[in-house]
Amino acid sequence: MIMDEKRFDKFFNAFILIGMTVCVILSCIFKMQEEGARTTLLLVSAFGALMGVVSVVLSANGSIWTFVFGLVDVLIYSYILYDSKMPSQLLLYVGYFIPMEFIGFWQWRKRGAGARKKVHARRMDGGKWLMFAGIFAAVFSAALCISWFATVKIDAGEILWRKTILDALITTANITALIMMAMAYTEQWYIWTLVNFTAIIQWAVTLATVPDAGYAIVPLVKYSFYLLNGLNAIRIWMRLSASGPDLEK
Repeated sequence: MIMDEKRFDKFFNAFILIGMTVCVILSCIFKMQEEGARTTLLLVSAFGALMGVVSVVLSANGSIWTFVFGLVDVLIYSYILYDSKMPSQLLLYVGYFIPMEFIGFWQWRKRGAGARKKVHARRMDGGKWLMFAGIFAAVFSAALCISWFATVKIDAGEILWRKTILDALITTANITALIMMAMAYTEQWYIWTLVNFTAIIQWAVTLATVPDAGYAIVPLVKYSFYLLNGLNAIRIWMRLSASGPDLEK
């Protein structure tokens, strides 16, 4: 017997939420045993990660409550970025992500989302693809300059370009995807996949190379679950964008 889509969505959502919770708890217990473990930061990071995973699961299912839980996650993650010395992403979260949680809430309300109603998703045409490609290119150029001046270090003549480019790429992808999310475009999930994949790489590098960075295991696990959730969201939003009126105004 083939499982219907609604039942699959419930099981998948439970898998993401329960799996993330278990992984975060186990990671915290393991990391707290290490000498010099930053317990407070680790616990705060874990709580933010759980709020974040609830937010992205709600987002994948078209629920407007994603912005409520997302705001908590953004506030906590901003502090983690500050502590990890990732300035361009910190600027992104404080100056952009926080206000966009309120803007997204308002925009989704305009597109029919409510406490019990899912948002009316839509898809981009060729003109919208070109517009967002231009936005991506412009933002990436600006983010690369900001990241270079803020984070680049010279050590025996070597410039750390890889970290600078990766930092700018994540910043740009986040900005572009969040605009698409606020406008309820299905194609946002392709960009979120890029965000999640590059974030996994970034936090894995941080965990492997930065002393006392045990807390990085939490965002590493979080973005791994985000990646799985985002891939499932593509399927859900294809369905959402194929049903209901396309409210352009």
